[in-house]
Amino acid sequence: MAEPGHNSTPHLELINEGIDRIKWVDRHSPVLNGLVRKSVNDGSLKGVRIAVVVHLEAKTAFLASILADAGAEVIVAGSNPLTTNASVVEALRERGMTVVSEADGDISSWEQELLAAADHKPEYIIDDGAELTMRIGMHRPELFKTIKGVSEETTTGTARLYAMEAAGLLPFPALTANDARCKHLFDNRYGTGQTTMQAVLRLTNRRVAGANIAVIGYGYVGRGIAEYAKKMGAQVCVCETDPVRALEAHFDGMIVGKSVDVVCNASIVITATGGMRAIGQHEIDVLNHDVVLANAGHHDLEVDVATLADIADTITDKGSQITTYNVAGRDIHVLSGGALVNIAGGSGHPVEIMDLTFAVQGLGAHHLVNAQMQPGVHILPKHIDDSIAAAKLHSMGIQLDHPRPEQEDDFKEWLKGMQTT
Repeated sequence: MAEPGHNSTPHLELINEGIDRIKWVDRHSPVLNGLVRKSVNDGSLKGVRIAVVVHLEAKTAFLASILADAGAEVIVAGSNPLTTNASVVEALRERGMTVVSEADGDISSWEQELLAAADHKPEYIIDDGAELTMRIGMHRPELFKTIKGVSEETTTGTARLYAMEAAGLLPFPALTANDARCKHLFDNRYGTGQTTMQAVLRLTNRRVAGANIAVIGYGYVGRGIAEYAKKMGAQVCVCETDPVRALEAHFDGMIVGKSVDVVCNASIVITATGGMRAIGQHEIDVLNHDVVLANAGHHDLEVDVATLADIADTITDKGSQITTYNVAGRDIHVLSGGALVNIAGGSGHPVEIMDLTFAVQGLGAHHLVNAQMQPGVHILPKHIDDSIAAAKLHSMGIQLDHPRPEQEDDFKEWLKGMQTT
C-alpha cells in the first residue's frame, strides 16, 4: 500500500501514470498473458521469494506482477541507477509489492538498494548483469549459499556466471536466459538496434543519412545497431576484437577496423561491447570535434566518462541528457551520462520484444523452481524456447506447416538396415 503522507495529488498522478504504463505493457504482451501466466499459475511459485533485478520500468514491472499474481513473494530492484522509473516504482508499491529502488539515484545509492534486496533473502533471482548475484556473493556470503537458482538476462551477466563457475564459486544452478534464442535473436538485435537509434536521434536531432557512425562491438547488440543505422542510410564502421564476428561484419557490408581508425571520422560512436572503457583515452585522443558518444552495452563505463571529465577543459550540460566535454578545443558530447542510452534516454525495448524476453525469464524462473538442476550454468531447454516462439506466432495469427512423412530423410531406414546386417 502507499506510504502514509503520500496522498498528495502529485503523488496520485505519479501512481496513475505508472499504472497506465504497466497497463500498456499488459495490452501488448500476449505471450506473458497467455503461455506464461498459464504455466506459472500451477501453484509451484506460491510463497517462493524471487528478486527481480532488471531495469525498473513498466515492462519489468509487468513481469514482476505476473510472478506476484502466481503467489511468489517478489522483491523488485533496478539493475542500473539511471534507468529506474519513478511512476513505475510508485505503482508497484501501491499494489503492495516490495520495491527497494528509487529513481534518480547514483552508484552509491544503487549499491545500497541491491544490498537491501539481498537482505530480503531471495531464493531465486531474475538478474541483469549478475549485479545482485555478485553482490550477494561479495557482501552477503552467508546468503549466497541459500540461493536456489538465478536466471540471467544479459551477455555480460552470462560471462560473469561462467567465470564464477570456472572458479568454483557457483553453488547453484543458473540459467542464461540471454542464450535462449527467443531472447538474443530478438531482444539484443531488433530491440536494442531500434531503440538505440531512436534514443540517439531523439536526444540529438542529428542526421543519420550519409553520417559516419562507428559501432564498437559486433555481438547481437552491435550488429542490430549497425543494421538499423545502415538501413537508415549511414556509413557504418565496426570495431570488433573477435575475428569471426569481425569477418561477419565485413560480410554484412560494414567497414571493419581498429578502434582508433573507425572512430576518428565518426560523427556518432555507439558502444556495444558489454565490457568496460571501450572508448578510453586511446580513442578520445582521435575523436572528431562535435562527435556524439552513446552507450548501448551493459556497463555505464563503456564510455570512459571519468577520463573525459579529468582531461576536459570545460564541462557543459547542454540540456536533456547531453553533457559536452571540451578537450583540446574539441567538443565531445556524451548521452545519458554513459548509461544505456535506449533506456536512460528513451523508453527501452519495444513491448512486443520484451514479451519474448520476459517470457524466457518467467518460464526460466518456473523451470528453476520445478526442475532438479545441478549447480552450474544452463541454457533454457529447447522445448520451452520453442513454446515461446510458437505462442508468439499464434498471437499474430501465423500458422506453420508440420513435416509430412514423405519429407523425412530416408537415412533412418538405411540405419535400420545397417543394424540388421
